[in-house]
Amino acid sequence: MNMAVNEAANLGSAIKDAASTSKSILVDATVQTRDDGHTPVVILSSEVAVRVISAHAPRIIYLVEQIFDLAGEIEAARDELEDMGVDRSPDPLKATQRRFASYDGQIGATIASFMIDGVLHTAVSTATWHDEFGDAVEAMLEESREDASAGQISKNSEKAKAIERKALVLVKHPSFNHGRVSFDKRMALAETLFQECDPHTLSDITRRAENLFWLEQSGVKLDGI
Repeated sequence: MNMAVNEAANLGSAIKDAASTSKSILVDATVQTRDDGHTPVVILSSEVAVRVISAHAPRIIYLVEQIFDLAGEIEAARDELEDMGVDRSPDPLKATQRRFASYDGQIGATIASFMIDGVLHTAVSTATWHDEFGDAVEAMLEESREDASAGQISKNSEKAKAIERKALVLVKHPSFNHGRVSFDKRMALAETLFQECDPHTLSDITRRAENLFWLEQSGVKLDGI
């Protein structure tokens, strides 16, 4: 059986032959267009970036070597923890700080950029320990986010239960449905009964009590009424 012609493989082979004949630099990468729609970009591996620079000698190479600032990174994590309302210095964060203390002040990441034939070439490299530090901090923060979220749900649940209990007390009070009633009058009664509550909570209690009263009047049997 005859094999079908593989146009993709034929094109690749022809390009490689042409590049070899013309002494062109063959780069395993895809040129992309940036968001501004004007500057094409290609992302290179570290090895290929060095090879392209050696072959084409771009006039300007932009090089950024980022120094690992352990104290600054830890403080940023603490600020995020504080925003969650949790301990600024949990044991996992302290352990992470001790674990990576020896890398403080070292180069953690390098970014190189240069232009050739109107195309922006970029190469980025990070130290393995720098990636491990980021993963460790993110794992700790994610666990704290989950704990904070669970705590907030629990707190909201307790608040809802407290409002329900107070609403039951309010709806059973003789003055709740006495005379010409209104929401404001019932809220005034709630304020008298629950002086420790803020206006927003009093409003929630009163609204819940009115709903309970309506349900009870419509024939729904409710626990506590």
